[in-house]
Amino acid sequence: MLLIGATGYIGRHVANILIDHGYIPVCPLRSKNPEFILQMKLKPEQTPICDLKNKSSVSNIFSQYPDLCAVISCVASRTGGIKDSWLVDFELNLNILTEAKSCNVKKFVLLSAICVQKPKLNFQWAKLAFEKKLQSSGLDYTIVRPTAFFKSLAGQIKRVQNGKKFILFDDGNQTSTKPISENDLALFLVQCINDKDRKNKILSIGGPGPIRTQKELGDIIFKLLNKPPKYTRMPSRVFKILAVILSPLGLISTRMRDNAEFLRIAYYYATESMLFWDQKTKQYSPEKTIEVGKETIDGFYKAIIKTDQKLIKEKEQKLFE
Repeated sequence: MLLIGATGYIGRHVANILIDHGYIPVCPLRSKNPEFILQMKLKPEQTPICDLKNKSSVSNIFSQYPDLCAVISCVASRTGGIKDSWLVDFELNLNILTEAKSCNVKKFVLLSAICVQKPKLNFQWAKLAFEKKLQSSGLDYTIVRPTAFFKSLAGQIKRVQNGKKFILFDDGNQTSTKPISENDLALFLVQCINDKDRKNKILSIGGPGPIRTQKELGDIIFKLLNKPPKYTRMPSRVFKILAVILSPLGLISTRMRDNAEFLRIAYYYATESMLFWDQKTKQYSPEKTIEVGKETIDGFYKAIIKTDQKLIKEKEQKLFE
């Protein structure tokens, strides 16, 4: 099984699930990573060095492992920057897909994102462009669009523990989601390999529910910490205004262009729900957001607080530092 993006957050969970289910994951790395190999209990031959930007390097991977039966791609831009998004979300995936087709790989499972349903950002357009290539490739595929991950919704636990207020965008009730755990998502991706009911489908999935607004997530954290709720409200339009101000500078500076894009990303997450978007009704639909797994955000928060676990910060969490 070829696993792209194995060193990423979701990729590590997928690697573990593959191993637990008897698969032999092949996890290409950009450079030597003995810590990753040891942690994941992989053999050196399962972690070949590969430059996914180089078509020849990708071709060598498929030549080395002629028995590959499927590809799971969890690769994604780490920053959401314009150039990086098209390089990673589109071009790197396309290099893998091209070789998978020529080597008669049977299945391609793609981890996408639920926010591509209403594309306004470059990383969304890049993901959609590759989704279209995959759908027309002739390979059996499953495209999985998950809602928000547990970890990306945990960025304010520490600030509340430190006595600070929980930051709400607008009134905190404008957006909602069915958070999904990393383990439940990883298991779903692995199950897509052989599940005939998921063949050649795009699936928008979330956790077991219920849906949660930002305000409700804050309420859960305060309750678990036995603290009275204290909120501060931040108008989401601030991100939009700042993006407009920076946009002209993007004509002369790549950095400023990306900074404007990051502000547009922040505005998007502050104003759009992470649920299935029903094109007919032009509304987000909790009912049509497929519920998978058993783990809940309440249980995740409780475990984090109980163990005082330190999380690796996601780009969404940096808003709250």
